[in-house]
Amino acid sequence: MQGRRQSAVMSLERLSAFLAQDPGNPELACEVFDLHFAAGDFEQARSALASLPPDAQALAGVQFRIARHDLVTGAYAQAEATLRDLAAMGHDSAAIAHDIAFAQLCQRNLAHAQRTVDAALQRYGASPALRILQARIALMHKDYAAAQAALDDALRLDAHEPTAQGLRALAFLDAGEEAQAAAAAAQCLSRYPDQHEALLAAGTSSLWVGDAVSAERHYARALERFPNSGRALSGMGQCRMLAGDLDQARIALDRAVVAMPDHVGTWHALGWIQLLSGELEAAEQSYRNALELDRNFAESHGGLAVVALLDERHEEGEGAMKRALKLDPACITGRYARSLWLLHTGEQDASDALFAELMRAGAMPGISDQDAHVAAQRLRDRATAHRGGRR
Repeated sequence: MQGRRQSAVMSLERLSAFLAQDPGNPELACEVFDLHFAAGDFEQARSALASLPPDAQALAGVQFRIARHDLVTGAYAQAEATLRDLAAMGHDSAAIAHDIAFAQLCQRNLAHAQRTVDAALQRYGASPALRILQARIALMHKDYAAAQAALDDALRLDAHEPTAQGLRALAFLDAGEEAQAAAAAAQCLSRYPDQHEALLAAGTSSLWVGDAVSAERHYARALERFPNSGRALSGMGQCRMLAGDLDQARIALDRAVVAMPDHVGTWHALGWIQLLSGELEAAEQSYRNALELDRNFAESHGGLAVVALLDERHEEGEGAMKRALKLDPACITGRYARSLWLLHTGEQDASDALFAELMRAGAMPGISDQDAHVAAQRLRDRATAHRGGRR
C-alpha cells in the first residue's frame, strides 16, 4: 500500500508539471483532479479544473468531476442539477445515475433516491456502488436487515470494497450491535485507515465506552477528508464537550446540525452546550427541534423542562419533567429537571443529592466542579444572567 501511495504521489507531481505547461488540456486536468480527489485533497482537485477555458469547462467529463466535488463539499442541489443536465444531453451512465441518487439521499429525498437507484439497477445491473447506495437508503429508513443484505451483495461482487466494509460497521452500530461494529470497524481500518464510515463507527464505539481520546482521534481523521461529515462533527463536538472545551464543542455542533438537521442526539448535545452557557432561548429551540423529530423522546421533554425551570416557568417545567420521566425514568435531562424542581419546592438537600448522583454517573458533561452544590449553582447563575440580559 505504501508503494502504491508513493507511486500516486510521483504520478501527481509529474502530471501537475505537465498541466502547468499546458493549463488548457482537459485530459490532463481531469487526471490531476482524479489523483487529488482520491487523496482527499478536494480543493486542490477543484483548482486543477479552474484554468480550463469555457469550452473545456463545458465538457461532460469536466462537468461530472465538478459535480463530484460539489457532492463532497455539501453543494448537493447544485451537484444534482449538473448531473441531470449531463443525463439530459445523452451522457447518462451508471456513475451519473449513482451520483444523482447520492445527491438526492444527501438532500433527504429518500423516495426519489430509491427510484433513481431502482431504475439504475434495472438499466445497468447490480454493482457494488449501487448496492452500497441501497444500503445507505435502508439505513436512513432504519431497515438494518435490508442494509446488511445490500452490503452482503456488494461484498459478494467485490470482497475488498472498502466502503462496503466500513458501512457494514456503521450498520452494526446503528442496529445496536456495538461489539460487532467495533470489530468490523477495526478490521476495515487495518486495511483502509481513512475509510469514512469505519472511522465513524470506531469513534462512536470509543465514545460510548468512555474513551474520548480515541474517539476524537478517529473523528479528527474523518474530518480531514470529509470536513462536512455531520456524524464526525457531532462526535467531535461531544468529545470537545467532555474535555471541557465548550467553545470548540459549540463550533462543531453548530456545523453538525446544519449538515445533519434530522439527528436528534446532535440537537440534544447542542442544547446542553447552550444550557451550560446559560443561553436558555437557544437551548429551548434546540430541544424543540429535537422534539419535532421524535415526539416521544424523553430527553427532549426533559431538556424543555430544564429550560422552563431555569427560566422560572415552574408549572410548565413541572409538566415537561413529568412527561420526560414517564417516558423514561432514567432520563438524564428529566432527572436534572427534577433536581431543579426539588430546589424550587424547598428541598435543597434532595436537589443537591440528585445533582451529585448525575455528576458521579458522568451524565453532566462539561461540568468540572467536584462540589455538586457549587456546580448546580453555577448553572443557575448563568441562566439568571442571560435571563436578566433579555429583560
